[in-house]
Amino acid sequence: MRLSLRISPGMTQNANVIGQNVARFRYQKGWSQDLLVTKMQLLGIYITRDILANIETLRSIATDKQIVVFAEVFGVPVGDLFPPKQQSSGRIVGLNR
Repeated sequence: MRLSLRISPGMTQNANVIGQNVARFRYQKGWSQDLLVTKMQLLGIYITRDILANIETLRSIATDKQIVVFAEVFGVPVGDLFPPKQQSSGRIVGLNR
């Protein structure tokens, strides 16, 4: 039996926080999408150019394994794929006191 997870378009965009950095690192290396896909496939990750394009344009989310291998092929720590943390004001919102 195969289960499928349906994610609405709005959820996908909010769930993908690494896509822009994947594209940025790829551009910095001077790699085509096809080259990055080949490097990931050689490391055992199932990914196509269409899947990569959808990750980079925030239309699809990346799996945990894809994130680890993106970091490996780019030679960066996994944390560098994620945007910087937003500074919190420390204020609690939504609680009545």
